[in-house]
Amino acid sequence: MKLFNKKILSPFMMAGVLVVLLPIFAFMTLDRMERQKDYIRERLLIKGISLIRTFEAGTRIGMLTMEWGGQRIQSMLLETAVQPDIDYIMITSRSGEILAHSDAAMVGKFYDAMPDITAVQGDTLQVSHRIREIKGGSVFEVFKRFTPLNIGFRGRHKPRHGKGPIHGKGKPEKYGASQPAPGGQGNSQTSGPETFNLEKNFSGMNEHYIFVGLSMTRASLAQERLAKETIGRGFLFLLMGCIGMISLFAFQAYRSAKASLTSVKAFSDNVVQNMPAGLVTIDQDHRITSKNRAATIILGQVPEKPFPQMIQLVTEMETLGGTVSREVTLRRGTPGELRLDMTASPILDNEEIVLGFLFLFRDLTQLKELKKEVETTRHLAAIGKLAGGVAHEIRNPLSSIKGFATYFGKRYENNSEDREIARIMVQEVERINRSITQLLEFAKPMTVESREVLLESLISHSLKLVRHDLDKKSIDAVVNIRTDKTSLRTDPDRINQILLNLYMNAVNAMDQGGKLVVDLLDSIDGTGIEIHVTDNGCGIDKKYIDEVFDPYFTTRPEGTGLGLSIVHRIIENLKGEIRVESDGKSGTRFIIRLPAAARGISRGKDKT
Repeated sequence: MKLFNKKILSPFMMAGVLVVLLPIFAFMTLDRMERQKDYIRERLLIKGISLIRTFEAGTRIGMLTMEWGGQRIQSMLLETAVQPDIDYIMITSRSGEILAHSDAAMVGKFYDAMPDITAVQGDTLQVSHRIREIKGGSVFEVFKRFTPLNIGFRGRHKPRHGKGPIHGKGKPEKYGASQPAPGGQGNSQTSGPETFNLEKNFSGMNEHYIFVGLSMTRASLAQERLAKETIGRGFLFLLMGCIGMISLFAFQAYRSAKASLTSVKAFSDNVVQNMPAGLVTIDQDHRITSKNRAATIILGQVPEKPFPQMIQLVTEMETLGGTVSREVTLRRGTPGELRLDMTASPILDNEEIVLGFLFLFRDLTQLKELKKEVETTRHLAAIGKLAGGVAHEIRNPLSSIKGFATYFGKRYENNSEDREIARIMVQEVERINRSITQLLEFAKPMTVESREVLLESLISHSLKLVRHDLDKKSIDAVVNIRTDKTSLRTDPDRINQILLNLYMNAVNAMDQGGKLVVDLLDSIDGTGIEIHVTDNGCGIDKKYIDEVFDPYFTTRPEGTGLGLSIVHRIIENLKGEIRVESDGKSGTRFIIRLPAAARGISRGKDKT
C-alpha cells in the first residue's frame, strides 16, 4: 500500500496536475476580477447618469416654474453633493470655465482637467466617463452636455422674459470678482465682471457641460475585498481541482491495480490448479483451507481435516522452524495405501507471522509400481537368459531318467514299494519338464497373433478347460458380461493361457463349494475391456501383494512360482495391464485391462 501511495502522489504527478489546472484557474480568477471591475464601473456609471439626469430634471423644473438663476443652481449642486460617494458636481462652459460647482470656491475658475468633449458635443443624450487620479485618490467622472432647456421642443422650455432680474432684487449674480466671463457660444464678452444670467448662460443656445465625480474609495475597498475573495475562491477551486484530479488518478490507479491484481490472482489460481503436483493448505486450527485439482486427483475425496501424517509434519516444522520434506504413506481406506513425496512449509506474512501451512506432494504409488514392473521385467529377462542356456542341457538327462524310471516301474511291477518309487520319479521328472517348458517361455521371443474374437465365446471356452477341476471341488462359476462390446481384437490362445492360470490359482485357493466370478466390463476411460477374475478363497497376505508377479514366488509347496510371471509377461505383450486386490482374508481379485476396438450390441447381463 505504501508503494501504491508513492506511485499516486509522485512529484511528477503533482507537477502535472498544477501545470494543467493552474493556468485554467488563473484565467478564471483574472476573468472574474475583471468582471467585478466592470461591474463596479457599470454601477458607478449608472449612478452618475442617474445623478446627472436627476439634476437636469430638477434644474429644468426650477427654471420653468420658479425662474431659477445661477445661485439656486449652485445651491442645488451643494445639496446634491452631500450624498455619499460624491466628490464633486460641476457645470462648465465649453472652454472649461466652471459656472457652478459643489464647492463654491471653484466657481469662476477654469477646469484644468477638461476632457475631450467631442463625443458628447453633438448628442445631448450621449454620456461619457473616465477615471481620474486626484490627490485624495481615484475619481470616477461621468459627464455629458448640460441641457436643462431643450431647444428642439418648439420653445416649450423657453424661460419667461420681462420678469426682471434673476432673483427679483435687481442684483446680477457673478462667477467671481476677478474671473473673466465664460467664452462659450452666444456669450457676450465684456470688459468687467459678467453676471451669471440664467437667460444668457443656460439658454439652449449655449454649450454647457455637467460633470459628476464619484469617489472610488469604497468601490476600491469593495474591489479589493472581492479580489481577495475571488483569489481565495480560485485557490480553493484549484485545491479542489487538484484533489479531484488526484482522486481521479488514484481511482484510475486503484482500478488498474485491482485489474492487475485480479489478473495476477487469476493467473496464479490457474497455475495452482493446473500444476502437476498436489497442493493443500491448512490454517493454524488444522483445517484444510484450499486444494488444487491435482490434490483431488491424487487423494481422491480430500477430507475436511488433514491426515495425521500432515499434522506430524506441522509439528516437525514448528520444532525445526523450516521446510520439511519426506516420503509419507497415507491410508485412504478401500483404495489402499498411498505413497507420497511430500514437502511441507509454513505460510508467512510480511511480518514473519505464520498464517498456515502449505503441503506439496507427488504420487509415488505409480512410480513404485513402475519400479516394481521394471524390476520384475529385469528378473524375467535374467531368467529367460538362464533358461535359454540350460533348458536343452537339462531336458536330455531328464529324458533318460524318465526312461529308466519307467523301466524300473514295469520291472518291479509286483513290488508295490518299488513301483511307487518309480512312479514318483516319473512325476518329478514331468514336473521338472514343465518348469523347463515354462522357463523356455521366457527364453524365446513371445509372438502374438491378433484376430477378432467373440468375447462371450472366449470366456466360455476358457471355463471349459477347467470344468473338471471346478466340478471336482463343486465350485460355482458365474460370468457377468456388462459391456455392449461383442468382440475383441487380440490373441485368443494367449488370453486362454492367462485365464487358465488365474482359474487354477483360484481353484487352489478355494475350499469345497467355492465361487468363481468372471466379470467382463468396459474400462473406466471407455477405450478398452476389463476382465475381473474373483474368488472367495483364502486371499493373499498384504505383505505379498507386491511380489505375486515375481518369478518363483509362490505360497504353495507344489507351485513353481512362474504362472503369474508368465501371465504378466503375456499381458505386457498384449499392451495391457494387470493388478491384484486382496485383503488377505476374503478372496482375491485379478483385474486385467486390454485395449479393444469393439462393435456393440445389447445383450443380457449375467450368464453362467
